[in-house]
Amino acid sequence: MRVRWFITGALAAAAIGAGAAIATHVPEVPPGTVPVGFLATHSDVDQFKVKNLRRAARHRDADVFVQHAFIPAGGSTPWHTHPGPVIVTVVDGTLNYQREEGHGRRRHCETTPYTAGNGFVDPGFGHVHRAIAGANGVHFYATYVLPTGSENHLIVADPPGSCT
Repeated sequence: MRVRWFITGALAAAAIGAGAAIATHVPEVPPGTVPVGFLATHSDVDQFKVKNLRRAARHRDADVFVQHAFIPAGGSTPWHTHPGPVIVTVVDGTLNYQREEGHGRRRHCETTPYTAGNGFVDPGFGHVHRAIAGANGVHFYATYVLPTGSENHLIVADPPGSCT
């Protein structure tokens, strides 16, 4: 029951915050001035999946933290997954989100670019992907919603078959 209230409250706060942000459009803090771990951002995020938030909070709790990350031009993260969903917001540059899509024999490697002011939700729970920086690098914030006690926020993995 506490999880339902947590998620309901979080969604209500997000909706209220989004309304206020749209009404006043608070300017973003330049990414180079934000210490790692502390941030302010406003981005449109697609693929929001509440069921993965519920799954991460399976014991009526979740570990939630925010990371300010930077990938230099042409760089990338290793192929990896997360033990829960991650809300990614791009604040400067371009992040190319590469992952396998489709089912059965119709699997293919897909890359979607996200620019400043946009983002996505990585579903976690074994969904293998990587982030590739655009020509000018990328600053982004990753908000992790992980099952309580998760030992690692990033689990290195082999690339999916269609992405090798």
